[in-house]
Amino acid sequence: MKKKYGLFKVLSVLLVLIIFATYLIDSRQGTKIYLALGDVFFNYLQSFNYFFDTALFIMVVGGFYGVLNKIPAYKEMVKGIANKMEDKSKLFVIIMTIVFALVSTLTGLNVILLLVVPMVVSIVLLLGYDKLVALSTTIGGIIIGLVSGIFLTVKDPASYYSVSYTTIDKLVGLNSHYANIIPKVVLLVLGLGLLIWYMLSHIKKEGKKNTYELSKSDALFVEVKDKTGKKVKEENTKKVMKCPLYVVFGLLFVLLVLGYLPWVDLFEVEVFNDFHNWLLGLKIGDYEIVRNLGFTILSTGNGSIDLFEVYGAFGAWAGFGNYMMAMIVVVIFTFILMLVYRVKFDDAMDGFMYGVKKMLLAVLTVVMAYSILICSYNHGFVETLINMASDKFGDNAIVHSLVTMLGSVINVDLYYTANGIFTSIASTLSGSANLSVYALMFQSLYGLVQVIGPTSILLIVGLSYLEVPYKSWLKYIWRFVVELLIVILVVLMIVSLI
Repeated sequence: MKKKYGLFKVLSVLLVLIIFATYLIDSRQGTKIYLALGDVFFNYLQSFNYFFDTALFIMVVGGFYGVLNKIPAYKEMVKGIANKMEDKSKLFVIIMTIVFALVSTLTGLNVILLLVVPMVVSIVLLLGYDKLVALSTTIGGIIIGLVSGIFLTVKDPASYYSVSYTTIDKLVGLNSHYANIIPKVVLLVLGLGLLIWYMLSHIKKEGKKNTYELSKSDALFVEVKDKTGKKVKEENTKKVMKCPLYVVFGLLFVLLVLGYLPWVDLFEVEVFNDFHNWLLGLKIGDYEIVRNLGFTILSTGNGSIDLFEVYGAFGAWAGFGNYMMAMIVVVIFTFILMLVYRVKFDDAMDGFMYGVKKMLLAVLTVVMAYSILICSYNHGFVETLINMASDKFGDNAIVHSLVTMLGSVINVDLYYTANGIFTSIASTLSGSANLSVYALMFQSLYGLVQVIGPTSILLIVGLSYLEVPYKSWLKYIWRFVVELLIVILVVLMIVSLI
């Protein structure tokens, strides 16, 4: 039980330190504003409101796999992939790490990729590797993509309530979304190479100590075999259709990439908006076909806002909460799979609730991380530290790197970190010739922190789902973090000299 709640305790200690910091450091207004314990409790509750879409998405992912657990074809698919790759298990781990990193860096999708993490984790474990390798392949690969972030976007603070996105580079006035493209590619290649080398070294050292098998009930689908090594007796050996599952996972991936990648803001591609407007204009007489299929998400004195009309176009899905459209798509495909595989509604609901329960600890821990964000962001003591550092050290990359990493731990969400930390740093360096370097520095160091920071949403979900103690992860990954930090600093130094 201590291991199970270890990360939650670490976050609790971090929250206490933040409370203590508010007694020592002035707020962004330049006055002493103490964080009361009642406010801390209220902020934890507020986190459910501010970031309910993230918490709900994590639970929906668990529920989705809980329903899949009721479909024999899913287990057959996972087992079949593992069997085919048994002789090429290292190659599978390498390829999947590269795929996760490429998708992450080219699309900016990070948390949404959690949708396929449990499946890949199951395959890696069935291949005989331990949970640390499974985490490195999936969560590690995603975070390497976040470190390089070729097309990483963040909501534009100038248009918070609209569907407008920008890159970290343009956030500080750089003219192109493709600024720093070469060093980003270098970071991607070097980061991937380092992670793969690190995993292979761990595999060589540890070998395949555990033998895993498919679980009959657990939403994780795999468990360590007993000491006798006996296999579970197959209950059903008849062939099942796996093609619908491949189609569903393929369509989910394509739709989420199309829906969440900001085509207009990033690439000035208008084709999806044009198609969406044409679709909305379809009528039978005076009856608007598509508009009447939607539902109202907000009613005002001036009318109503329809979901399909405002957020239906590919590239605009992030505007309706970060993950609400993703959840809608996942739920729709879940019902499709229920119909295709004739899963009884009661069985599907039992599986869904079991999967949600599996993710509950991860959700509570994620909310704790977000409450740390709210407590620190509302107070603004990190911004005060930035101003103090700039006044004393000026354009000092080392100092601003340390502040960036501190801010990335405390303000874990990319939007709040970019607008609470990075823009504060940039404002103190207005006119500096190194803004391009600082943009690359912020993005890469923010990603680095997600590998090891206790507030990292991706890491929290991965550790909680696999029930890996945070201490074990630190013991495993700290050398990689140090080596990746050295790589980042060397790349930043070279870029600053060019």
